[in-house]
Amino acid sequence: MIKARKIYLVFLNGKSNAGGAERMVHYLDEYLKSRKILTEIIDEDRLKNSFIGKLYWKLFNIRHFEKRRAKYIARYITVFLWLHYRSNKKVISNGEPTAYYPTDCVISHGCFHKMELDYGRRNPKLSRIARLQMKACKNAKKIIAVEDNVKKDLMQYYGINQDKISVVPNCIDKTNFYPIKKPSTDFKTIVYIGRLEHGKGIAELQELSKLVEKQNDWRLLIASNNPSNTELFQNLHNTEILVGLTIDNINELTYSRADIVFYPSYSESFGMVTIEALACGRPIAGNPVGVLPKLAKDEQPGAYLLPKQIDENIFQFFDYCIEDSRKFTPEEIHEFAMKKFSIESYFEQMDKHFLKNT
Repeated sequence: MIKARKIYLVFLNGKSNAGGAERMVHYLDEYLKSRKILTEIIDEDRLKNSFIGKLYWKLFNIRHFEKRRAKYIARYITVFLWLHYRSNKKVISNGEPTAYYPTDCVISHGCFHKMELDYGRRNPKLSRIARLQMKACKNAKKIIAVEDNVKKDLMQYYGINQDKISVVPNCIDKTNFYPIKKPSTDFKTIVYIGRLEHGKGIAELQELSKLVEKQNDWRLLIASNNPSNTELFQNLHNTEILVGLTIDNINELTYSRADIVFYPSYSESFGMVTIEALACGRPIAGNPVGVLPKLAKDEQPGAYLLPKQIDENIFQFFDYCIEDSRKFTPEEIHEFAMKKFSIESYFEQMDKHFLKNT
């Protein structure tokens, strides 16, 4: 069992239920609490709302500091952690925020440099944030990666020793993600869940929305955690947009309405939407990123890879996926997913790979 009275969880976005990485902070926090360990989330709001933090954050009104924001936040966090240091307190982070601090554990949701290359970066040199992430990984006592491909990327691009990295896949909470009967409609619904930005495949989503606009029996539902770029999908008769959903209502308001989930992301270390869709008993079609290609190769019910081109033939492909997934009930698709990604399995693996050696 971990020898700590308290653990600082340094994740700048906190554990809001907005995105996959934030949801995993939520699960990590729940795990530690279940093991009777006190936790404190050190997010950006926590840092900048103290008296000193308010003064420090004024630096970011200056271009030099704003351009190097991640580095200066990492420096601030280093001072913060040393001032709060106690031998019975541990620190877990997602990497770059603790680049200058000897962290007890880094939970790596992906190699930033690999993501930048996937998004189209041509410069092989590490960016500022990638350098921070590499330094954090090298300074950490141990690293837990969310997938085998993340471990390989950290070894390849950052030169991290493989013996330092354990792999614990992300998990899904069946109390929030389970099959709900789809409302009866005279059309089929394609659901997209994620941020509306380049790396998430917004160009492909825009193309799909134009194609859906010409269809009578298809609709598109877009759910994003913030309103950024939602104006690109205004004035479309067959597209609906939902913003700011949480872990408590995202199943009922989005997954339950899906005939199929559309996942055009260019790069994912894991891809929480993949296992959330399957846990909700819905088929998902996405690019070969994160855990999806492995599931498709293993013929996981409901897991499909998108064709390279998004054109008018996409609806025939979606029809094929929907019909093929009906070989299994939504409950069976759910059970297949839970066998691999249950929260109970996650807790057990965290005990094995983290707690006993910390």
